[in-house]
Amino acid sequence: MTPMFGQDGQRVLTLITGIADLTADDVGQVTDAWKQVCPSDRAQAWTRLVQATTEQERYQILAAASLARREALVTAHRLRGVDGAFWAAASAAAAAVAAGPRIGRHYGTLTAPLATVMPPLAAWSGQAPVSAAGLSAGDPRTPAVVSEGA
Repeated sequence: MTPMFGQDGQRVLTLITGIADLTADDVGQVTDAWKQVCPSDRAQAWTRLVQATTEQERYQILAAASLARREALVTAHRLRGVDGAFWAAASAAAAAVAAGPRIGRHYGTLTAPLATVMPPLAAWSGQAPVSAAGLSAGDPRTPAVVSEGA
């Protein structure tokens, strides 16, 4: 079986399922934080993500980003919010988690807005995962793999 979201699939799924638990205040914090990140920094982070991954890995990363965006849209609709910054932040964070440490310092650029309400996202230094409640599975040095049909 092939991994659904790459070697950090369990962390991606934990992030995605956590989006539904966010409140309207949380969404507002994420939206405000997203708007404070320089667009050129985000562009550089996405460029690094593309350069550091294979075509197959990018497919997995974009699948994670797409599912996070969908969950964020559902959550925003439920909370009667429509600002695109929220779903963009969720999408970028899921992509960063799926890409993992290969994107280095750019991990923080893509996860920072969502990390304002999901602090375990900030616990990853970009070099190696550290134990973070809710976003690590087992030994954080051993990447989790989620397989289709699991």
